[in-house]
Amino acid sequence: MDFYFEAEERSEILEDLTVDQRSYLLERLKRGKRTLFSNELARSKGTYSGSDQELDREINDWEFIELLDGGLGNRPFRCECGMPLRYQYIVKNTETGEIKKFGKDHFEFHTGIPASVVKDIIKGFTQIDFELDEMLYKVMNGWDRKVLTEAKAVNIELPEEIQELIKLDLPLLNRQINRLYRMVQKEKGARRKALRQPEAAKAITRAAPKKLNVIPKVSSPLGVEIHQAIIRLIENTGTTSVLEVCSEINQFNHPFKGFYDSGKPKSFVYVAMVLDQLVDQGVCQLDSKTFDDRWYSVK
Repeated sequence: MDFYFEAEERSEILEDLTVDQRSYLLERLKRGKRTLFSNELARSKGTYSGSDQELDREINDWEFIELLDGGLGNRPFRCECGMPLRYQYIVKNTETGEIKKFGKDHFEFHTGIPASVVKDIIKGFTQIDFELDEMLYKVMNGWDRKVLTEAKAVNIELPEEIQELIKLDLPLLNRQINRLYRMVQKEKGARRKALRQPEAAKAITRAAPKKLNVIPKVSSPLGVEIHQAIIRLIENTGTTSVLEVCSEINQFNHPFKGFYDSGKPKSFVYVAMVLDQLVDQGVCQLDSKTFDDRWYSVK
């Protein structure tokens, strides 16, 4: 579904929002366009036919300020050449402080920015406007929050931009909803894989619980508390695997929770690092390893 409002409609809907909601959306709109403007200028280095020095000068010379829309059938703004405009692009020369106001057709003429880059900038601006209109449409007509319920059910940590929208009681964009669904499916897949892990464990001959014969010294980004928990786990079980340990340490706060797209826990490499250090210090041994997991036991 396409979402599109004329400038007057957009303004009316924005006026019905809370001050915080309106401020967030308008600042997000401006910030998005400024970022896109800078990124497109930088990206154009790979396609610009002039010299690097010439393009660098154009990139560094201009900063996007705002895009004004006079509304359907209206041309209240003026280009530098005097032509009446519905859409007026406002940029600032970073060296002189001069403000330029013009229409899309004179973008290159007034700034020296290549026409091909201008086209990509304007296309990007249009997409940002569509996203604002999508949000406003959903504010008026409601939206399906099912994805938030599913994300909560599998305890997914929401991306910061989505947390901000929820806090302000604003709807999610379709691209954000799709992203959350992908995160939910990834988490569900990882959990299904974890449930299959005990079957693989049956083929492992487990050692009896046993204390380590020395107090080992280990280091990793997981921290001392989790290091101690890993040592207690392998002592209490005699034999354990990296995936088992990853599951157990989820009760602790650490920055490596969750899974990669492959389904492997983000903490996997650090847990293996700790267990390998126990092997290096002669208190444990590596019993077996596969593509998916590694098994260790107390010596």
